[in-house]
Amino acid sequence: MDTIKFAIEQYTDEEFGYSFPVINIYINDRNLIDLVSEIEHKHRAVDKEKNTHSSYIGFRVKHFKTFRDEMLGRKTYRFSVLLTCTCTFVECNCIMANIAIDAQTVTWSDLKSPWLGGNTPSPWVNEAEAQEMGWRPYDYTGLGPFVFDREQYLSALDNITQECHMQK
Repeated sequence: MDTIKFAIEQYTDEEFGYSFPVINIYINDRNLIDLVSEIEHKHRAVDKEKNTHSSYIGFRVKHFKTFRDEMLGRKTYRFSVLLTCTCTFVECNCIMANIAIDAQTVTWSDLKSPWLGGNTPSPWVNEAEAQEMGWRPYDYTGLGPFVFDREQYLSALDNITQECHMQK
């Protein structure tokens, strides 16, 4: 069984000089951003693209209600948003997953970046249409699925809820 932890950490954009607290996700003691970066780095190497720093951050603490809803599977989009773009807009780029909660487990499956690859599609274009236009999504098969003990998952979510309320 996988483990999850949510942590408030400071995000600093050194290029533009702004900083704010975000909620980062740790799976099995590894930052989800690092796990995603490893997958994307492999794709960039195959495509001979320049390796860049990660383009993801956790949810801004001020958007905690949306974060909590997403982590509970109450999604805004077809999938629950786990990470946002460094600009903080989901519509720019993000990492999403299907989140299924049952009596004993919480499962994250089908992790992906819906906008990443080839001719980046608009969020309002469905996947089939985007692929017809030449969109080649990265294969995130090596990322998950993750299966968490429901009690541990909800406890971690309750802990970050308390922490976020203390930040206000």
